[in-house]
Amino acid sequence: MEKQIISSLLNWYLNNQRDLPWRKLQKNKRLNPYYIFVSEYMLQQTSVPTVKKRFEEFIGKWPTLKNLSKISEAQILKFWSGLGYYSRARNLLKAAKIINKEFNNKIPNSYNTLINLPGIGEYTAKAIMGIGYNKPVMPLDANIERIIARLYAYEKPIIKIKKQLNQKATKFISKKNSSDLIQSFMDYGSMICTPRNPSCISCNISKYCLAFQKKIQNKIPKKIMKQKKKPKKYTRAYVLLNENNEILVRTRSPKGMLASMLEVPNDLWVEKKSLLQNDEVVKILNSNFDIKGSIIYPFSHFNLHAEVYYKQIKKNKFPKTKWLNISKYSNSQLPTVMKKIVEVAL
Repeated sequence: MEKQIISSLLNWYLNNQRDLPWRKLQKNKRLNPYYIFVSEYMLQQTSVPTVKKRFEEFIGKWPTLKNLSKISEAQILKFWSGLGYYSRARNLLKAAKIINKEFNNKIPNSYNTLINLPGIGEYTAKAIMGIGYNKPVMPLDANIERIIARLYAYEKPIIKIKKQLNQKATKFISKKNSSDLIQSFMDYGSMICTPRNPSCISCNISKYCLAFQKKIQNKIPKKIMKQKKKPKKYTRAYVLLNENNEILVRTRSPKGMLASMLEVPNDLWVEKKSLLQNDEVVKILNSNFDIKGSIIYPFSHFNLHAEVYYKQIKKNKFPKTKWLNISKYSNSQLPTVMKKIVEVAL
């Protein structure tokens, strides 16, 4: 059965593969491992349509790993604004610098080496090996897990059948066409064997699918009970504008949320409004601020509720502070949540 499925998916892929910029072939008719390396970092927690555009911008700036390895953390964080999960950007840059130093700018192709690079887990290591180097592996992303779960009619949540999925995945490893096969699985899951209402009528492998035969394809993968509502955190943010049309900014702590990124002054984020304490700039100015509104910004594990305050001040009030011209804030290193705060204030 597995051989027939492999053959069907490869044939389907020849005519139906998605046009993705990291799949652009080199002169040797092979994929560029650097492109796969970058795209896999970007695709962690971010959708393909979003990554497509940003990937092309990224490669336009840093077309090779050597180019990337020479930049600063501030540069990549500025570019990453809007993509979220900024630790990915830091890890990508750290990995690039290690590869530049230890591997002469060549992306490693062995699992043991890749898995030890910052930000690379089992899936990403196998994806780089299999897609970038055509190594005989089968990484398990959400699309591939869903297809395998339906093929064998596993009626349990994905998280509870990881071992079975890994065992079955070995049956779909290709020694010659690993890169195309992995990508065919991914595309098939995105276009045919979709999370909801899969296109079983037009599916080339439905006759091998136990879930289809049992008419339970829409129940697989089984959903886990809805989680509780995301917790809330609260803050107050202060946008201070000087006579030169500049706003006061500073660098966040190197640890924690949005580490080392720029921010406008804001209170420590707390779980209850009653716990809010005035930021140092409020204590220094010791005067009233205009309240401009509020925002609710969703992070992965909580929603941040921020009240936005505004005040015009003289630059000499904070002589040793960073300032950012308001005409440049939208293209600055400010993370998206801070840009939205500035938008409300101005």
